Amino acid sequence: MSVYERLGVTPVINAVGPATRLGGLPLHADVWTAMQEALAQSVRMDQLERQAGKRLADLLGVPAVYVTSGASAALFLATAATMARGDSALIDQLPDTTGMRHKVVIQSAQRDPYDRAAVAAGATLVPIGYPDSTHPGELERVLDEETAAVLYRPGKHGNLLSLEATCRIAHEHGVPVIIDGAMFVPPISRLHDFFAAGADLVCVSGGKGFRGPQASGLLCGQPEFIDVIALQHQDMDERDTTWPRNLGEKTPSTPPRHGVGRSMKVGREQIAGLVAAVERYVADPGADERAGTAELEAAEKALIAEGTIPVTRVHEPTLDVPGLHLDIASTGADLDAVVLALGALTPPVYVGEGEAYRGVLTLNGMALAPGQGEQLAAAILDVVGSLRS
Repeated sequence: MSVYERLGVTPVINAVGPATRLGGLPLHADVWTAMQEALAQSVRMDQLERQAGKRLADLLGVPAVYVTSGASAALFLATAATMARGDSALIDQLPDTTGMRHKVVIQSAQRDPYDRAAVAAGATLVPIGYPDSTHPGELERVLDEETAAVLYRPGKHGNLLSLEATCRIAHEHGVPVIIDGAMFVPPISRLHDFFAAGADLVCVSGGKGFRGPQASGLLCGQPEFIDVIALQHQDMDERDTTWPRNLGEKTPSTPPRHGVGRSMKVGREQIAGLVAAVERYVADPGADERAGTAELEAAEKALIAEGTIPVTRVHEPTLDVPGLHLDIASTGADLDAVVLALGALTPPVYVGEGEAYRGVLTLNGMALAPGQGEQLAAAILDVVGSLRS
């Protein structure tokens, strides 16, 4: 029996893509082999993080990298680092930010639920502008000695401050810029564009386009911040006299206690798996998407051949992969009923609901296993056919 069978858990057909609620994407054998190898022995985690970070920085062409337990954890730790820097007393004080830099500025149009990662670290979020526009002066006016960072999210629409303008204004006031790029990297060229525009820290998911372990992320950025990330969450049960002061000029004079991000520890298997995944991606960026794309094309062919549901092929610019939009509203079937019926099948089928407000369901092929494209199409056709009014 498989582990899922022993636990009484039913595997699903995942046409949503790299969604955490569905366990993320399948891992290539190279990735889980690296994870198994890493688990065979113990290592100093600070050394593993440093060496893995150097390897990842070389692969990605960025100043420095720290492996985190996800993009949200990266944003949390980045925020903590900009507030406390390498000061042991301030690290120990978090999330109480009394008397220290604590404000994180964000354009109102770029708010989203992951703002909580910054707030959880102790930051006070300071929204500026309107839902569809921001003026340069609105950013300039709020930057002061209490400002820890500016948080920037790409992909939002409106008359907003560009990343270049945001970085220029922030840096004029000595304030670093953090980018929440969880869904936007890869491609690696986009990561390079962020740094070329002046970003100081970029938070990236390891379990999406890079296809690393689902609970992994990359915090890419300038060494002055990356060098002190470990102090925010690694095991600090060490004596002052024997603690290896190995962070160079950023090393505090005395070690902090367990940091505010202690619950976000990273396993050695996550680090090894993510390195292997990024190595695979750099060697052949499209390799791990071809199988899923073929399954998506099989689903598309079957749906079009039947002719009941209007199908549109799209390109998902954020994940940089193809997708399908299914016009459920035009069939007369109730969209919510379709979603619920698909989830009640054996195996359950899950589809994207990001366009549900206009009567459309979406299909992403990244997590589809061989043969699941046709199985997916058959399930959708059967459910919609039974629910058409």
